[in-house]
Amino acid sequence: MTAEFGVLGAVEARIDGRPVALGHARQRCVLGVLLVEAGRPVTVDQLIDRVWGEDAPQRAAGALYSYLSRLRSAVAGAGEVEIRRRPGGYVLTADPQTVDLHRFRRLMTLARQSDADATATELTEQALGLWRGEPFAGLDTPWLASMRRLLLGERFAAELDRNDGLLRLGRHSELLPALSAAVAEHPLDERLAGQAMLALYRCGRQADADEQYRRIRRCLADELGSDPGAALRRLHERILAADPGLQAAAGDARSPGVPLTAATPVPAQLPADVRAFIGRTEELATLDRLLAPPESDEPPLTVALLSGTAGVGKSALAVRWAHRVRGSFPDGQLYVNLRGYDAEQPVAVADALAGFLTALGVRGPEIPPGIDERAGRYRSELTGRRMLVLLDNASSVDQIRPLLPGTGSCLVLITSRDSLPGMVAVHGAERVNLDLLPPADAVALLRRLIGARVDREPAVAAALAAACARLPLALRIAAELAAERTGASLAELVAELGDHQVRLDLLNAGGDPHAEVRAVFSWSYQHLPADAARVFRLLGLHPGDNVHVDAVAALTGADAGEARRLLGVLVRASLIHVGRGGRYGMHDLLRAYAAELAAAHDAPADRRAALTGLFDHYLAGSVAAMDALHPRQGASPGDPEAARNWIEAERPNLAATCIYGAAHGWPRHAIALAGTLFRYLDAGGPVAEAVTVTASAVAAARAVGDRQAQARALSDLGRLHRRQGRLDDAAATYGHALMLYADLGERAAEAVALRNLGSVHWRLGDYRQAAEHYRRAWAHYQGLDDGAGQADALVRLGLVDARLGDQAAATQRLRSALELFARLGDGFSEAYVSSLLARLSHEPAELERSAVLLEQSLAVVRQAGDRTAEAYVLTDLAAVHARSGRLAEAAGHLRRALVLHRRIGDRASEAEALNDLGQVLHAAGAAGEARAQHEQALILAREIGDRYEQARAHDGLAATAEAGGDPDGGRPHRELARRGFADLAVPAAPGLEVPAAPGR
Repeated sequence: MTAEFGVLGAVEARIDGRPVALGHARQRCVLGVLLVEAGRPVTVDQLIDRVWGEDAPQRAAGALYSYLSRLRSAVAGAGEVEIRRRPGGYVLTADPQTVDLHRFRRLMTLARQSDADATATELTEQALGLWRGEPFAGLDTPWLASMRRLLLGERFAAELDRNDGLLRLGRHSELLPALSAAVAEHPLDERLAGQAMLALYRCGRQADADEQYRRIRRCLADELGSDPGAALRRLHERILAADPGLQAAAGDARSPGVPLTAATPVPAQLPADVRAFIGRTEELATLDRLLAPPESDEPPLTVALLSGTAGVGKSALAVRWAHRVRGSFPDGQLYVNLRGYDAEQPVAVADALAGFLTALGVRGPEIPPGIDERAGRYRSELTGRRMLVLLDNASSVDQIRPLLPGTGSCLVLITSRDSLPGMVAVHGAERVNLDLLPPADAVALLRRLIGARVDREPAVAAALAAACARLPLALRIAAELAAERTGASLAELVAELGDHQVRLDLLNAGGDPHAEVRAVFSWSYQHLPADAARVFRLLGLHPGDNVHVDAVAALTGADAGEARRLLGVLVRASLIHVGRGGRYGMHDLLRAYAAELAAAHDAPADRRAALTGLFDHYLAGSVAAMDALHPRQGASPGDPEAARNWIEAERPNLAATCIYGAAHGWPRHAIALAGTLFRYLDAGGPVAEAVTVTASAVAAARAVGDRQAQARALSDLGRLHRRQGRLDDAAATYGHALMLYADLGERAAEAVALRNLGSVHWRLGDYRQAAEHYRRAWAHYQGLDDGAGQADALVRLGLVDARLGDQAAATQRLRSALELFARLGDGFSEAYVSSLLARLSHEPAELERSAVLLEQSLAVVRQAGDRTAEAYVLTDLAAVHARSGRLAEAAGHLRRALVLHRRIGDRASEAEALNDLGQVLHAAGAAGEARAQHEQALILAREIGDRYEQARAHDGLAATAEAGGDPDGGRPHRELARRGFADLAVPAAPGLEVPAAPGR
């Protein structure tokens, strides 16, 4: 008997085409979870969490066993399909291809691997034809809601792939109606807009294509404050120019075609292809075969491993093959050198994940703090994408595992000196072992690099290849030196190399007795001029991956021209290579060799002076760049664009310098550089990187006993934790900073720390403690005669009063704050406080006056480009409009505020705005859409520990369920909301009437 299962719509099961009765909703949830994990065990705890979430009853396990028993009976007649108890949990033994979800993903994998547009499009349409509606229709748990959003994203990606295929096949006319409808539903999607523009143009509607571009440009400006991407702008230019290349091409073979802009970035991180690549034909053919679709129903290969000794050419082969097949990975290529065998500076897994997430379009503030959370976000971002991930120089399975995608549409290529058996045994990796170059290929590489001299002295050339252990790295170094010494015969060079091999304590690279390459390095090094040799040694001390000529000048004490000349000498000797943007890098073995030489030949004082010069250069450059981006009073104006480009290019080196300086004796540089870099990272840079850098400053300040610097760094770190939603960590960090400032007697800084600590306690729902910190901050500001600080503290105290239900006290404090702001001429703060008073007073005139002031503030902050302030003003304006009954305007403002909160990474404000939007939509009669907003708010509030927003979300979910005629579904949420508000000792469900916590 044949069984078929479905989750892409209502959860269903059919045996021989007849539907199976699956019982009530909770029981179907259990089956839905098992179907998603078909063939894999799911623990009891996982089942309970996914089926009930936090609403699990006390006897959830007993109910679960009952549901499993009934489901086991329901599918009992379906051949080999069973629900079995195994050591890892319960498993549904059905073939995954009998489940529509897994069949959909399999078809999409085959489609993205196909080289024929007609085949790919047909497979994609088959995959889309499996959808019957919303996944898990009629079922609702937090886990299922999250899965539903994920799967709908996969469906949308598949629809975009189908559109591209149909356009390449010239079927633009039949596609146009569907594209028009999709654009209306997704007005900000640039890839979709590009498809619609191209279809319109090919249908002879150039003016409509131009209008489509103008429409999305307006939407992006209004919603995101940004312009269309470069690809969409280029497509628009080609349409206006009536480029003949935009016409549909005949035939079926897949070609580059017209580049359509994507809604998400398409990373292209591969290093430059390798010059003079020789041999490895068998290994390349083996790698090519890995791309072929599996003949059976086995899942596609997702991991390949190139292993071999150091210097054998693993990275060169991986990069060469990656460039050969990049067309098979249209969604991009990711690359990271993990430096797994670098004892000083291996790349941390957390940093590698942060780099990948940034390349995938995740804004810095949205990158989660922990490795597990980052790995989960990384897998989610890769879902549905066809990408190649190259992990170079990995040393262990632990360094690799978090970087593995969770989708069969991606291929990971790993290079390692280790055989990594765990990758093969656990992750099904295909290993390709790389041996030394065959003698003929080794000589051929020398011929390519040296020229005809190899043919004149074939026996000597073979001896030179043998002396280089037939390692490509050593062969290239030897060949470059031979090419420079045209007056010497190859025999003389081989003899000289032999002398070095006798004299030197040879390096056994990677444990392979055949890989003794230090002699080859030494041979090349010994022929360097003394000044170039010194530069080579000092480059081994640099803490980063690549270096600019200006930094080399600072490291060596030379001027830029001389540094450039000496770098050219090292490039010609193949001891360093030129990277992107005119920067220079070194192979890991050569870096280790250079550092060893520096330790042996350069005095400790000279090494320290060199690094001090480098770190001074980085610190001065950072200060100048930040002054250009955010001018301080009295600072000379600079070029903001040049400053931004410099700091982005040097950012990895700046972060590495902070970490290295804190750990190896440059604490003052680490402190100063971290503080300067924080100004950039806090304004929109990667938060994960900012945390690492700022934590190094904390450690450096503690090591030298500089309590003032430690307090400043802790304050910065607390701010970063708060932005990430790590409220407990933020409270602990701010608390430590507060104690230090109090001991130091810095009253102004202590007041700021008290205010920040109060805001964290506000988010945690500890209003009494928040009020205590705000009162102490207010007293400090009074003693300092700081009117703005006093007004700010009064506003915060008024918000606590309002949250706790004392509107009279709240009104009195807010009016006092309003008077202070008016006296100070702070119109922005005056508008904000007016909006709070309007929301408390219920007076239409107050609401109208507040709306006018907020509109004025909105214009000011938009003119200044302050996105954070804009998000807060939009939220305040939405509340005023909602109180005035202008629900459409309120919803529009909240949607724009949400976009900004997400870009900034203010997760607490995002949860609050989601709940606000849910209330507005519910009031407007859109209960279904309102429910979706509250669901997102609940998930986010749980993640960051905001108990008040959790209670609000439950209250909203109860209201939408009741409005939809489902009081039973709303009852658990109503109880959780009641309990949450009671625990916080606040009035139940005040909604938009109670002002928001200030994040300003």
